[in-house]
Amino acid sequence: MADMELKRKINIPAGSQLSEKDYIDFLLESYQLIKQCDQYLAPEEDINSFELAHLIPQVKESIIAIYVGINDAVCNKGLVSPFLVRHGHNNVFVFDPQLFPGGDSVPSGTVDAKQILNGFEPPNDSWNKDWTYVMIEDPARTFAGLWAEAGYIDMIPAKFEDFTVISDHNQTKLCTFIDPKAFEHPVNKSRPYLKQARDRGQKSASEFTIPQPLQGETEGLVPVVLNKAEKLYVARPDFGPCAHCWSNIHPDNQNFAVVNENSAVPLDLVIAKPPVDKKYAANLIPAKGSADMTTDWFYRGQQIVRNPILQGLFKG
Repeated sequence: MADMELKRKINIPAGSQLSEKDYIDFLLESYQLIKQCDQYLAPEEDINSFELAHLIPQVKESIIAIYVGINDAVCNKGLVSPFLVRHGHNNVFVFDPQLFPGGDSVPSGTVDAKQILNGFEPPNDSWNKDWTYVMIEDPARTFAGLWAEAGYIDMIPAKFEDFTVISDHNQTKLCTFIDPKAFEHPVNKSRPYLKQARDRGQKSASEFTIPQPLQGETEGLVPVVLNKAEKLYVARPDFGPCAHCWSNIHPDNQNFAVVNENSAVPLDLVIAKPPVDKKYAANLIPAKGSADMTTDWFYRGQQIVRNPILQGLFKG
């Protein structure tokens, strides 16, 4: 069929256990699953609207297909992945390298993002790559303290995500593992069905496969099994990184699940942060709603290949 004719070349990453055919087969399956969900593809869009990534090439299950509907102040995606590797979204603070050159020379309680993340990128070309980009490492370190630190330029707030299971849970079971502090957030507190989802998670988490190279990926996280149309807010009330991952690998599954992601930066944090220094403000273009290459924090950060092996219509 014409809508399933791939017109772009897949760039197989080094160390991958998959062939080009494996990638194409997964992309075709993901396309067909997402196409069944009416809120995504327009009639004129085809398989070439999709992005394909392989986050840890040595782990075949860490492949992910993404349909990005919009990526601006708000981001909307349809996701398909056997195993979404553990990560969170961490606020990034930017400093003048003349005062904090980076590496070990960063504000106390922070860590140089370039050192802990493979493929770290500023949100767009208006952000100087030579600036020092840091993330909070010590939970006692406050936003206000960093905003007042000498050499502070600006902050790139990390997004909050809302996951919705689109697929029929009777055909494909998916277990999300998430930071327990997520259940302290008012959005999740307002969702009474999450109690049952957590109960299902506790009872069945052991049935889901964690790929052998990723053992320990779910440690300290709470398992949640959502039914169709149920939602889970991936956010902490303190704006800290909310670690999460999922396994869609279960012996009863007939196909992969489609998960919808709506994300945006928390408005309270955007309003609270101080204005950008006038020296830089005129030339800085704000980060888009999904500044993933800047704010994503991965549990296995140095193993992650974040550049897509097939670019979609919008940078995801």
